[in-house]
Amino acid sequence: MVPTPRPNDPELSDSSTDSRRPTIVDVARAAGVSTAVVSYTLNGRRGVSATTRARVLRVADELGWRPATAARSLRSGPAAAALVVVHDQPFGTRAAFPLDLVTGALQTLGPDTLTLAVHVAGSPAHAAQLMDRWWTERRYAAFVVTGVRIDDARLATLRSLPAPAVVVGVAVEPAPATWQHVVLDDGDAFAQVGAFLADLGHRRIAMVAGSEHLVAPVRRAAALESALVRYGVELRTVAGDGPERASAVLRPLLAAPDRPTAIVTDDDSTAGLVLDVARRLGLGVPWDLSIVAGTDSPACYLTTPSLTAVPYPVEELGRATGWALRTALGTAASRRAVGVGVDPAEGETPPSGIVPVGRLVVRGSTAPPAGG
Repeated sequence: MVPTPRPNDPELSDSSTDSRRPTIVDVARAAGVSTAVVSYTLNGRRGVSATTRARVLRVADELGWRPATAARSLRSGPAAAALVVVHDQPFGTRAAFPLDLVTGALQTLGPDTLTLAVHVAGSPAHAAQLMDRWWTERRYAAFVVTGVRIDDARLATLRSLPAPAVVVGVAVEPAPATWQHVVLDDGDAFAQVGAFLADLGHRRIAMVAGSEHLVAPVRRAAALESALVRYGVELRTVAGDGPERASAVLRPLLAAPDRPTAIVTDDDSTAGLVLDVARRLGLGVPWDLSIVAGTDSPACYLTTPSLTAVPYPVEELGRATGWALRTALGTAASRRAVGVGVDPAEGETPPSGIVPVGRLVVRGSTAPPAGG
């Protein structure tokens, strides 16, 4: 038996104060159940059959019922947001990226302001389904999306929801007013890479890019290509997301008579693979081949030679994400109820939505080409 909610149950009192928003009373009437059943269903509690739960969730969605952040905060303390990660890429140091991002975000959120949970889905479509269900079930007050795809189902779902959201990695235009964006300015960084290699004298340059389904690798390759055009250098781009695919394109590329004298990668793991393939083919780094890693990490300076790399300030990106999340939740209700979206305290400076990458880290894997 499902207990009857108390008269001051936030789910009842909060919704009823806003005549424009469907209440759980409306959902209960349309679904033919009690408000207690609706309350238990929307909060994911036990005691409701699967058939009834599915009917209540369907009716709530059809009526456009959505949670109120204030009510949730009264029930469970600080508001909760979900960082929804899609892990369908083969490999790369960026697999650890979400945890580093959360570490940075917590520096600006604080334990009494917001709970940030990390969820991993196997595909954008699965992640989109989870986000839609969690919003309907009132589990989270906001979402954070990283690793944006070219046609990302998560963004399509967020457009259909009035959910506050932070999109990390790309600025989406046009975007709903409930969205905030945090962008790593790696376009400028890869333009630096192009100028650096061209100034060294390289004229045959290739990039082993990440997945063509991700927005970021496409943007980086475009920035590198634009920089090289100014020097009259044509960039050769090959897709190499994953060790098998990267190895398959690297061997013929480096064995060709007109092989590149410099290779830029999308991440550090691929750069290490380039170094290994070059050695197996008898090429000396950096004299026969220069290598630039698209993401700096401890692995880059532990190789021999150490790898020239693009900085990857993920904690700074996390801090900017934390501020953006506070802003996204900065409605009048959330200011009163959960303390997020408040103005910076004295001495605090909110970071910009564009996080600079910094200067290229030059190490032993780059040099002028032989005979250059």
